[in-house]
This record gives sequence, C-alpha cells and structure tokens, in this order.
Amino acid sequence: MKGKILYAIAVVLIPLLSFSNYLYAVGSAGIENASFSAESLAQGNAVVAQAEEPAAISYNPAGIIHLPGLQIQSNTSFLSILTTFKSRTPDTVPGEKSSATLVPVPTAYMTLNPGELFDNRVAFGIGSDSPFGLSNKYDAGHPIARYAGWRNWFKMYTIKPVVAVKLFDWLSIGGGPMWYRVYDWGGIQAYPNRLILGAGAADGQVRLNLSGQHWGWHMGVLAKPHKQHHFGFYFRSPVVVNTSGLAKVERGLTAALATTANFETGAYAKYNLPLSFTWAYAFKPVESTTIEFDFGYTRWSTFERLFIDHDSVAATTTANNDTIINAIGRNAKDFRDSFNYHLGLNHQLTKNLKIMMGGWYYTHAGPNSSFIPAIADSDRLGVGAGFNYKIGKHIVFGFTYVPSWNIPRRINNDIAATLGVSEDGRYFTFINEFTASFTYHWDDLFTKLLKKEKTGQVQPSPAELVA
Repeated sequence: MKGKILYAIAVVLIPLLSFSNYLYAVGSAGIENASFSAESLAQGNAVVAQAEEPAAISYNPAGIIHLPGLQIQSNTSFLSILTTFKSRTPDTVPGEKSSATLVPVPTAYMTLNPGELFDNRVAFGIGSDSPFGLSNKYDAGHPIARYAGWRNWFKMYTIKPVVAVKLFDWLSIGGGPMWYRVYDWGGIQAYPNRLILGAGAADGQVRLNLSGQHWGWHMGVLAKPHKQHHFGFYFRSPVVVNTSGLAKVERGLTAALATTANFETGAYAKYNLPLSFTWAYAFKPVESTTIEFDFGYTRWSTFERLFIDHDSVAATTTANNDTIINAIGRNAKDFRDSFNYHLGLNHQLTKNLKIMMGGWYYTHAGPNSSFIPAIADSDRLGVGAGFNYKIGKHIVFGFTYVPSWNIPRRINNDIAATLGVSEDGRYFTFINEFTASFTYHWDDLFTKLLKKEKTGQVQPSPAELVA
C-alpha cells in the first residue's frame, strides 16, 4: 500500500521538478494565467460550479470535499505564443514577430478525504501552479522593443494548502493560504547613450533580475441545492510582492567615449498582483451532461505604476549611472479592471470516456497610453476541446487542445516622446496550448482501512474460541 502511494506522489512531483526552470504562465489579461488542468481548459475554465478534480484547489477548493479517498493529479501544458506587429509606416518601420518557443508549464495537486474518520465532512489538499506569468522575446534591434524591453519574463509559482468543510449535505466551503514565490522577474532592454552623452554614443543595455515572496489567501463556495442546479464562487486575495535583486548595466560605449566601466547595483520593486473573484452556475439537463457559465472579475486597476528603486551608484562612478537607472525604473501602467466570461460543456459518453468543450472571452487590462509589446495585452477569445479517459481502476488520462487569439489591437500613444521610438501599429497574438493530465485516484483507501480496523476489533480471541 505504501509503495502505491509513493509511486502516485512521484508521478506528480517528477514533471514539476523537471520543468521548474520554465514554471511560468502566459497572460489572459495583463499577466494573468489560468492553465490548471486538461479538464478545466477543455471547458473554457467554466468549472467553478463543478470542481470535480484535484485541480479544483486552484479554482474552487470547496469542491475537494466531493473527491473520495486519495487523489493525485499531474498536469503539463505546452504553450507556443506568437505576437506579430505591423507598423503604420511600413516603409520606415518594419514588421516584427516575437519568438514562438514551445514551453512546458506544469501544475500538481493532491487531495485527501478521510471519509468516515471525519464523518465525511472534512477534506484536505495541497497544490502548486502559476496564476501569473510572462515570457516573450523580440529582435533586440527592432525599434518597438529595443528601448521598451526586447526580452521579458515573470516566473513564479504558488503553493496552496487547503481545507474543505461540508456545512450541509448541499453546501461546502474551502480555502487556505497561498504562498507566492516570484523567483525570476526581469528583462533586457537597451538605453540610448546619445541622450546623455550626445550624438555618436552607442546604445547601452540593462538587465534586471528580481525575486521575492509573499502570502495571500483564497476561498471557494460550492452549493448543490438541486441535482440539476449547482452554484459556485471563488475568491483570490490581492498580494503585494516585495522583490529585490540586481540591475546590471553594460555601458556599450566606444573607447573614445567611455568614461566608466560596466556596473551593477541593487534594485527593489513592489509588484501588485490583483484580487479576483468568479461566480458560476452549472446546469445538468441529464445525469451524464453538464453545461456551465462563469463570470469573473480581476481588479487590475491596482497596478497603477511600476517603480524600480536602486542603490545609489553616483558616488562610486558618475552621476550618469543614476540617470540611466532612474530613467528605466519609472513606468506608469494605469491598468484597468478586467472581466471574463466562460461557457463550458461536458458529457459522459461511455463509462470510461468523458468529452469536453468550451470557450472564454477576457477583456484587456493594459491601456493604450502605456502599451508596450512586453505585455501585448488585448481582448482575448479562446476555445477548448478535450477528453478524459479512465485507464483501469485508478488512473484517468486527460488531453486538451486550446487555441486562443488576442483581438487585433491598434496602438497610438505618446511613448515615443520618452523612448525616442514609436509603439504605434497593429498587434496580434496567437497562442497554441496542449495540456496532458494524469490523475491517480484511490477512492476506497480509507474505506478499506476502516474495514480492516473494524474486522480486527470484532475478531474473537484464542481464549474465547477455546471457551
């Protein structure tokens, strides 16, 4: 028995540890991500009122009360993101495409329901995923990205221990703390030395690497007042992550103009991650079919600015060094609140096969005034289709394909006055996403343990048998 449990846990941990360097997500609105499992993505993430898998830890932890025994789930999404740019003046500014590297994004979850040990009213779980993230890369010499960030990343993960409690037969709640670990946030961009030293000075370059951590919390409610009508609610708290690290400056000057060497300095910034909530309704016209609609809100308006402070470097080198860092580390964002809509369907086609499909629509968070290709945000439309197939008694395999499109967005802002280059033009992003899931479930684990214990209690002693 112990060997089977250890094997199941290893199935979850090995993919998570193997891809830890790539553990980041791709934005839905702003830099928000919702890649949790094949089952949730296939239904357009319209699953808050169902919560029928271990990944419910991330979208409605109240649902794990309905998962019997021990369940362990491992999911890996593979994403390819391509952003294209078309200039308003193609004769002077060429088009551009971001890299479309295929990247793995793993998540993992485990739930434990002791059953009769707690009167079938308490369940426990723990999970890890990446609810926020960013990764893109452009040609380092292209004008739209050179001074605004030609390579950008925000890599993080969470750890979520949760408890779910059944208040009534039809109503459960669940939640717990969330530990946010931003282990690498940064980017690479050039800066124009000519603005400081005059015409003829070659561009320099700045690389930023920051990390930090903080605690937040989340909770969910799941109500099943009728076998055909289910309701769900999920809330995730806001978090301000205090990050610190290094800003490395490569002066990029010719020998004739060089007055000081490359340098690095300590850098510090607060990153605001917003609160969000989702309301959900699921309808079961027949026992084998579920249709769900979800409505969500994310308070991105808390992301007003991005200020990167730094240790003073003027005293050890020249005043120009502080000028460089100050110019790069002051950015107005002025994000607005984002809304999202989800519609999903699943149908139990056979005893072992469940098919799923769905779609979603996100409104953008980033305004026109502060738009840069580092976060090429736009209204987004996505669709999904997939299946779950039960293999034997304990294993369920799931697979989903999800294409999504950013609605083409035309940008016309005043950033050129600051950067010296224009961001004006048309941006379009397309994302391919494939997700595979493995769920190991041992539904009768505690039932068997209790049965053995009770059997042992009622067995007569040898003395009683002799008598």
